[in-house]
Amino acid sequence: MGEFSISARAALAGVAVLAGSVLAQAQTAAGKPGADPSAAVERVRFTVQPVEGGLMRLDTESGAMSFCAQRSSSWVCETVPDDRRALEAEIGRLQARLEALEKNRASGGGGVPDIMAPPPATSPDAAPPDASPPAASSPDADGELPAQARQRFDQAIDLAEHAFQRFVEMIERLRKDLPTDGSAATPPPKGEPF
Repeated sequence: MGEFSISARAALAGVAVLAGSVLAQAQTAAGKPGADPSAAVERVRFTVQPVEGGLMRLDTESGAMSFCAQRSSSWVCETVPDDRRALEAEIGRLQARLEALEKNRASGGGGVPDIMAPPPATSPDAAPPDASPPAASSPDADGELPAQARQRFDQAIDLAEHAFQRFVEMIERLRKDLPTDGSAATPPPKGEPF
């Protein structure tokens, strides 16, 4: 019986050494530059991570993510909106627009002028541009303002007259309050407010 236990131990040790060498060989093959890791270890397509309310599933081949949750009696996985795809689509759209604008500029098409380029030379015989000021718009053919504009103008004049009249009345009140004997007004006693 002692011999059997030694043989069982030897067999068990042999299996352990064999398994260890297979694992070491797989790690060595996967760690070599340029080596195909799927040759050493079969690659898993999906990885699952527990999150609040369910599981998050990642497709390791496509990069797509899904949120999985248990509903009624089965699990349901819904694709998570991928901001990366939307951003890549926007980048593609902007690159296409940029290429179109560059082609338009290269072909001499309209657009934003090059402000760094020197102004085009003009010949001395060329007439100067019309530098006369623009003509003022006339109110009417007979020189009268339209009725609505005239009414607004009259309201503004009335308001100005009223404000000026109040200003003059205020000045007259101040003159009456001044002493007539020419002496200056006495300051209030100290410690008392005005």
